[in-house]
Amino acid sequence: MNTPNSWKIGLTLSLVTVFFWSTLPISLKLSLSATDPWTLTWLRFLFATVVTLIILIPKKRLSQFKHLSISDWFWLLLAALMLVANYLLFVIGLKMTSPANAQVFIQMAPLLMTLGGVLIFKESFSRLQLLGVLSIVVGLLLFFNDQLTQIINSDFTAGFWVMFAAAATWAIYALIQKKLANQLSSQAILLFIYFFASVALVFGIDTNNWLNASPVQWWAIAYACFNTIGAYGAFAEALNHWQASRIGMVLALTPVITLFFINTFASLFPHLLAAENIHYLGYTGVLFIVTGSMLASLKK
Repeated sequence: MNTPNSWKIGLTLSLVTVFFWSTLPISLKLSLSATDPWTLTWLRFLFATVVTLIILIPKKRLSQFKHLSISDWFWLLLAALMLVANYLLFVIGLKMTSPANAQVFIQMAPLLMTLGGVLIFKESFSRLQLLGVLSIVVGLLLFFNDQLTQIINSDFTAGFWVMFAAAATWAIYALIQKKLANQLSSQAILLFIYFFASVALVFGIDTNNWLNASPVQWWAIAYACFNTIGAYGAFAEALNHWQASRIGMVLALTPVITLFFINTFASLFPHLLAAENIHYLGYTGVLFIVTGSMLASLKK
Protein backbone atom coordinates (compact mmCIF):
# COMPACT_ATOMS: atom_id res chain seq x y z
CA MET A 1 0.00 0.00 0.00
CA ASN A 2 3.04 2.29 0.22
CA THR A 3 4.12 2.14 -3.44
CA PRO A 4 3.34 5.11 -5.72
CA ASN A 5 1.07 3.01 -7.93
CA SER A 6 -0.83 1.24 -5.13
CA TRP A 7 -3.87 3.48 -5.47
CA LYS A 8 -3.95 2.89 -9.24
CA ILE A 9 -3.81 -0.88 -8.77
CA GLY A 10 -6.47 -0.68 -6.06
CA LEU A 11 -8.74 1.42 -8.26
CA THR A 12 -8.34 -0.92 -11.25
CA LEU A 13 -9.08 -4.01 -9.15
CA SER A 14 -12.08 -2.26 -7.59
CA LEU A 15 -13.48 -1.53 -11.06
CA VAL A 16 -12.97 -5.18 -12.07
CA THR A 17 -14.96 -6.14 -8.97
CA VAL A 18 -17.71 -3.72 -10.01
CA PHE A 19 -17.92 -5.38 -13.43
CA PHE A 20 -18.31 -8.86 -11.98
CA TRP A 21 -20.86 -7.83 -9.36
CA SER A 22 -22.83 -5.81 -11.93
CA THR A 23 -23.32 -8.85 -14.15
CA LEU A 24 -23.89 -11.32 -11.31
CA PRO A 25 -27.63 -10.61 -10.64
CA ILE A 26 -28.50 -11.50 -14.24
CA SER A 27 -26.80 -14.89 -14.07
CA LEU A 28 -28.25 -15.60 -10.62
CA LYS A 29 -31.78 -14.71 -11.72
CA LEU A 30 -31.49 -17.15 -14.64
CA SER A 31 -29.77 -19.79 -12.51
CA LEU A 32 -32.51 -19.78 -9.86
CA SER A 33 -35.00 -21.03 -12.41
CA ALA A 34 -32.97 -24.26 -12.56
CA THR A 35 -31.78 -24.74 -8.98
CA ASP A 36 -32.40 -23.56 -5.41
CA PRO A 37 -30.37 -20.86 -3.59
CA TRP A 38 -28.65 -23.32 -1.22
CA THR A 39 -27.46 -25.68 -3.97
CA LEU A 40 -26.35 -22.82 -6.24
CA THR A 41 -24.34 -21.26 -3.40
CA TRP A 42 -22.67 -24.61 -2.61
CA LEU A 43 -21.76 -25.15 -6.26
CA ARG A 44 -20.20 -21.69 -6.53
CA PHE A 45 -18.07 -22.26 -3.45
CA LEU A 46 -17.03 -25.75 -4.56
CA PHE A 47 -15.90 -24.44 -7.94
CA ALA A 48 -13.99 -21.62 -6.26
CA THR A 49 -12.28 -24.09 -3.90
CA VAL A 50 -11.02 -26.28 -6.73
CA VAL A 51 -9.75 -23.38 -8.85
CA THR A 52 -8.03 -21.64 -5.93
CA LEU A 53 -6.34 -24.89 -4.89
CA ILE A 54 -5.02 -25.35 -8.42
CA ILE A 55 -3.56 -21.84 -8.24
CA LEU A 56 -2.05 -22.03 -4.75
CA ILE A 57 -0.63 -25.58 -4.53
CA PRO A 58 2.12 -25.06 -7.19
CA LYS A 59 3.11 -21.83 -5.41
CA LYS A 60 3.37 -23.66 -2.05
CA ARG A 61 1.21 -21.05 -0.36
CA LEU A 62 -0.68 -23.44 1.95
CA SER A 63 2.10 -23.32 4.55
CA GLN A 64 0.85 -19.85 5.56
CA PHE A 65 -1.82 -21.46 7.73
CA LYS A 66 0.82 -23.01 10.04
CA HIS A 67 1.69 -19.63 11.52
CA LEU A 68 -1.82 -18.54 12.51
CA SER A 69 -2.67 -17.90 16.15
CA ILE A 70 -5.89 -19.02 17.82
CA SER A 71 -7.16 -15.47 17.46
CA ASP A 72 -6.40 -15.51 13.70
CA TRP A 73 -8.30 -18.79 13.29
CA PHE A 74 -11.28 -17.28 15.11
CA TRP A 75 -11.37 -14.27 12.77
CA LEU A 76 -10.91 -16.51 9.74
CA LEU A 77 -13.83 -18.70 10.79
CA LEU A 78 -16.01 -15.65 11.43
CA ALA A 79 -15.14 -14.26 7.99
CA ALA A 80 -16.18 -17.57 6.43
CA LEU A 81 -19.50 -17.61 8.29
CA MET A 82 -20.24 -14.03 7.26
CA LEU A 83 -19.51 -14.60 3.57
CA VAL A 84 -21.57 -17.82 3.47
CA ALA A 85 -24.46 -15.94 5.08
CA ASN A 86 -24.05 -13.12 2.57
CA TYR A 87 -24.19 -15.49 -0.41
CA LEU A 88 -27.30 -17.26 0.83
CA LEU A 89 -29.13 -14.10 1.89
CA PHE A 90 -28.38 -12.30 -1.39
CA VAL A 91 -29.70 -15.15 -3.53
CA ILE A 92 -32.79 -15.55 -1.34
CA GLY A 93 -33.40 -11.80 -1.48
CA LEU A 94 -32.94 -11.81 -5.24
CA LYS A 95 -35.87 -14.24 -5.55
CA MET A 96 -38.05 -11.72 -3.71
CA THR A 97 -37.29 -8.76 -5.97
CA SER A 98 -35.75 -7.72 -9.30
CA PRO A 99 -31.99 -7.60 -10.09
CA ALA A 100 -31.94 -3.79 -10.02
CA ASN A 101 -33.76 -3.64 -6.69
CA ALA A 102 -31.38 -6.24 -5.29
CA GLN A 103 -28.43 -4.03 -6.20
CA VAL A 104 -29.81 -0.88 -4.58
CA PHE A 105 -30.54 -2.82 -1.39
CA ILE A 106 -27.08 -4.39 -1.31
CA GLN A 107 -25.44 -0.97 -1.74
CA MET A 108 -25.67 -0.66 2.01
CA ALA A 109 -22.74 -3.12 2.08
CA PRO A 110 -19.95 -0.88 0.67
CA LEU A 111 -21.28 2.05 2.66
CA LEU A 112 -21.08 -0.03 5.85
CA MET A 113 -17.58 -1.14 4.84
CA THR A 114 -16.58 2.48 4.31
CA LEU A 115 -17.89 3.40 7.75
CA GLY A 116 -16.04 0.44 9.26
CA GLY A 117 -12.80 1.40 7.53
CA VAL A 118 -12.94 4.86 9.07
CA LEU A 119 -14.08 3.82 12.56
CA ILE A 120 -12.10 0.58 12.99
CA PHE A 121 -8.95 1.08 10.89
CA LYS A 122 -8.85 4.85 11.48
CA GLU A 123 -8.56 5.51 7.75
CA SER A 124 -8.40 9.16 6.76
CA PHE A 125 -11.62 10.66 5.48
CA SER A 126 -11.57 14.26 4.27
CA ARG A 127 -14.46 16.66 3.87
CA LEU A 128 -14.20 16.17 0.12
CA GLN A 129 -14.67 12.42 0.57
CA LEU A 130 -17.61 13.02 2.92
CA LEU A 131 -19.15 15.16 0.19
CA GLY A 132 -18.66 12.20 -2.15
CA VAL A 133 -20.52 9.90 0.26
CA LEU A 134 -23.43 12.33 0.49
CA SER A 135 -23.49 12.61 -3.29
CA ILE A 136 -23.67 8.82 -3.63
CA VAL A 137 -26.54 8.58 -1.14
CA VAL A 138 -28.49 11.30 -2.96
CA GLY A 139 -27.73 9.64 -6.29
CA LEU A 140 -28.99 6.24 -5.12
CA LEU A 141 -32.21 7.77 -3.82
CA LEU A 142 -32.81 9.50 -7.16
CA PHE A 143 -31.65 6.56 -9.29
CA PHE A 144 -34.03 4.10 -7.70
CA ASN A 145 -36.87 6.52 -7.12
CA ASP A 146 -39.51 4.21 -8.59
CA GLN A 147 -38.16 1.16 -6.75
CA LEU A 148 -37.95 3.00 -3.43
CA THR A 149 -41.58 4.02 -3.85
CA GLN A 150 -42.46 0.34 -4.16
CA ILE A 151 -40.45 -0.41 -1.03
CA ILE A 152 -42.36 2.24 0.92
CA ASN A 153 -45.58 0.69 -0.37
CA SER A 154 -44.40 -2.61 1.18
CA ASP A 155 -44.18 -4.48 -2.13
CA PHE A 156 -40.59 -5.50 -1.43
CA THR A 157 -40.40 -5.14 2.35
CA ALA A 158 -39.29 -8.73 3.00
CA GLY A 159 -36.68 -8.54 0.24
CA PHE A 160 -35.36 -5.29 1.70
CA TRP A 161 -34.71 -6.79 5.13
CA VAL A 162 -33.10 -9.89 3.67
CA MET A 163 -30.80 -7.69 1.59
CA PHE A 164 -30.00 -5.53 4.62
CA ALA A 165 -28.84 -8.65 6.45
CA ALA A 166 -26.82 -9.65 3.37
CA ALA A 167 -25.17 -6.22 3.32
CA ALA A 168 -24.29 -6.32 7.02
CA THR A 169 -22.73 -9.79 6.82
CA TRP A 170 -20.70 -8.80 3.74
CA ALA A 171 -19.37 -5.65 5.40
CA ILE A 172 -18.23 -7.68 8.42
CA TYR A 173 -16.51 -10.20 6.12
CA ALA A 174 -14.74 -7.44 4.18
CA LEU A 175 -13.39 -5.76 7.30
CA ILE A 176 -12.11 -9.09 8.66
CA GLN A 177 -10.44 -9.76 5.29
CA LYS A 178 -8.68 -6.43 5.70
CA LYS A 179 -7.67 -7.28 9.28
CA LEU A 180 -6.12 -10.64 8.27
CA ALA A 181 -4.16 -9.22 5.33
CA ASN A 182 -0.93 -9.15 7.36
CA GLN A 183 -1.21 -12.82 8.38
CA LEU A 184 -2.40 -14.45 5.14
CA SER A 185 -2.43 -13.68 1.44
CA SER A 186 -5.81 -12.71 0.05
CA GLN A 187 -6.07 -15.96 -1.93
CA ALA A 188 -5.26 -18.06 1.14
CA ILE A 189 -8.03 -16.34 3.11
CA LEU A 190 -10.48 -16.95 0.30
CA LEU A 191 -9.40 -20.59 -0.04
CA PHE A 192 -10.30 -21.27 3.59
CA ILE A 193 -13.66 -19.52 3.17
CA TYR A 194 -14.45 -21.39 -0.04
CA PHE A 195 -13.48 -24.77 1.44
CA PHE A 196 -15.38 -24.16 4.68
CA ALA A 197 -18.51 -23.13 2.78
CA SER A 198 -18.42 -26.04 0.32
CA VAL A 199 -18.17 -28.52 3.23
CA ALA A 200 -20.74 -26.78 5.44
CA LEU A 201 -23.38 -26.49 2.69
CA VAL A 202 -23.00 -29.94 1.09
CA PHE A 203 -25.53 -31.55 3.44
CA GLY A 204 -28.43 -29.44 2.18
CA ILE A 205 -27.97 -29.58 -1.59
CA ASP A 206 -30.61 -30.83 -4.04
CA THR A 207 -29.46 -31.67 -7.57
CA ASN A 208 -32.74 -33.17 -8.82
CA ASN A 209 -33.59 -30.13 -10.97
CA TRP A 210 -30.25 -30.17 -12.78
CA LEU A 211 -31.46 -32.83 -15.22
CA ASN A 212 -34.12 -30.44 -16.52
CA ALA A 213 -31.87 -27.38 -16.84
CA SER A 214 -31.62 -25.81 -20.28
CA PRO A 215 -28.30 -24.86 -21.95
CA VAL A 216 -28.97 -21.19 -21.16
CA GLN A 217 -29.50 -22.01 -17.49
CA TRP A 218 -26.27 -24.03 -17.40
CA TRP A 219 -24.36 -21.13 -18.94
CA ALA A 220 -25.84 -18.86 -16.28
CA ILE A 221 -24.80 -21.28 -13.52
CA ALA A 222 -21.30 -21.60 -14.99
CA TYR A 223 -20.87 -17.82 -15.11
CA ALA A 224 -22.12 -17.46 -11.53
CA CYS A 225 -19.42 -19.94 -10.47
CA PHE A 226 -16.69 -18.16 -12.44
CA ASN A 227 -17.91 -14.83 -11.11
CA THR A 228 -17.02 -15.89 -7.58
CA ILE A 229 -13.35 -16.34 -8.51
CA GLY A 230 -13.13 -13.14 -10.53
CA ALA A 231 -15.01 -10.84 -8.18
CA TYR A 232 -13.57 -11.91 -4.85
CA GLY A 233 -10.07 -12.42 -6.24
CA ALA A 234 -10.05 -8.82 -7.50
CA PHE A 235 -11.72 -7.46 -4.37
CA ALA A 236 -9.34 -9.22 -1.97
CA GLU A 237 -6.29 -7.99 -3.91
CA ALA A 238 -7.71 -4.45 -3.99
CA LEU A 239 -7.76 -4.48 -0.17
CA ASN A 240 -4.01 -5.16 -0.24
CA HIS A 241 -3.34 -2.02 -2.29
CA TRP A 242 -5.93 0.56 -1.25
CA GLN A 243 -7.98 1.81 1.68
CA ALA A 244 -11.21 -0.05 2.46
CA SER A 245 -13.18 3.21 2.67
CA ARG A 246 -12.18 4.25 -0.87
CA ILE A 247 -12.80 0.80 -2.32
CA GLY A 248 -16.26 0.96 -0.79
CA MET A 249 -16.99 4.17 -2.63
CA VAL A 250 -15.93 2.72 -6.01
CA LEU A 251 -18.23 -0.24 -5.37
CA ALA A 252 -21.08 2.27 -5.10
CA LEU A 253 -20.98 2.40 -8.92
CA THR A 254 -22.29 -1.19 -9.04
CA PRO A 255 -26.06 -0.46 -9.28
CA VAL A 256 -25.52 1.97 -12.16
CA ILE A 257 -23.48 -0.53 -14.17
CA THR A 258 -25.96 -3.27 -13.20
CA LEU A 259 -28.84 -1.37 -14.77
CA PHE A 260 -26.83 -0.93 -17.97
CA PHE A 261 -26.14 -4.66 -18.22
CA ILE A 262 -29.73 -5.60 -17.33
CA ASN A 263 -31.27 -3.38 -20.00
CA THR A 264 -28.68 -4.43 -22.60
CA PHE A 265 -29.33 -8.11 -21.86
CA ALA A 266 -33.10 -7.59 -21.81
CA SER A 267 -33.02 -5.85 -25.20
CA LEU A 268 -31.10 -8.79 -26.69
CA PHE A 269 -33.03 -11.55 -24.88
CA PRO A 270 -36.43 -10.13 -23.83
CA HIS A 271 -37.80 -13.65 -23.28
CA LEU A 272 -35.23 -14.29 -20.54
CA LEU A 273 -35.23 -11.03 -18.56
CA ALA A 274 -37.40 -7.93 -18.28
CA ALA A 275 -35.85 -4.48 -18.70
CA GLU A 276 -35.75 -1.92 -15.89
CA ASN A 277 -37.30 1.51 -16.47
CA ILE A 278 -35.36 4.69 -15.71
CA HIS A 279 -36.56 8.29 -15.96
CA TYR A 280 -34.88 11.70 -15.82
CA LEU A 281 -34.54 11.48 -12.02
CA GLY A 282 -32.68 8.22 -12.50
CA TYR A 283 -30.22 9.76 -14.92
CA THR A 284 -29.68 12.62 -12.49
CA GLY A 285 -28.93 9.97 -9.88
CA VAL A 286 -26.32 8.44 -12.18
CA LEU A 287 -24.52 11.78 -12.33
CA PHE A 288 -24.55 12.10 -8.53
CA ILE A 289 -23.28 8.53 -8.02
CA VAL A 290 -20.42 8.81 -10.51
CA THR A 291 -19.39 12.23 -9.20
CA GLY A 292 -19.56 11.06 -5.59
CA SER A 293 -17.53 7.94 -6.29
CA MET A 294 -14.82 10.03 -7.94
CA LEU A 295 -14.71 12.52 -5.06
CA ALA A 296 -14.44 9.76 -2.48
CA SER A 297 -11.98 7.51 -4.32
CA LEU A 298 -9.68 9.24 -6.79
CA LYS A 299 -7.87 11.50 -4.34
CA LYS A 300 -4.41 9.98 -3.73
